[in-house]
Amino acid sequence: MMSLRKVRGGLRNSGLIFLAGSALSLAAACSDRSAPETSEGSAAQPQAAECGGLLSRSDIEEAFGGALSVQSTTVAAMGSEVAGCLIMIEEGINNRLNLTVGDAEDYQTRKDSQSRQTGGTRETFDAGAEAQIYNGIYAIALLEDGRSITIGLSQKAVEEEILLTPDQSGAGIKLLTERVVSRLEAR
Repeated sequence: MMSLRKVRGGLRNSGLIFLAGSALSLAAACSDRSAPETSEGSAAQPQAAECGGLLSRSDIEEAFGGALSVQSTTVAAMGSEVAGCLIMIEEGINNRLNLTVGDAEDYQTRKDSQSRQTGGTRETFDAGAEAQIYNGIYAIALLEDGRSITIGLSQKAVEEEILLTPDQSGAGIKLLTERVVSRLEAR
């Protein structure tokens, strides 16, 4: 069942979006490849498509050197297109990875918002037409076709719970950004 819901946290600028009732079925429907079938009570699938085929569980585990694993995923969609997803992380307390797909205006809004922040770090990196990572936990990227993505990890996973070092977090967020950009460009 789909309902309108305001998504908070890393997705706070994305506004109202439709939330899918079943992440795995939507991910399989939106993905170029279908996820392997499992029974209701089976263990998590390490290769299952997450976020409409934009990320997989193994992408997340690889990006963070096995330090983080996926607990659950909620996919948000506008029609048949993935608008974003919230990936709950198994480790720590209420840690999450957020992914939002938007347009050039969304990218510019986020870039402007980040430029007004004081303190922290900002680094440009190679993904799409333009990409930046902030504080090693939050990245934005603009694709050549005008689509954009935002991907971010719970700050407390690095700063409070110390599940990752800042360098591990930054490298993982960059890798995930590059993969999502590449997969979107291929569509």
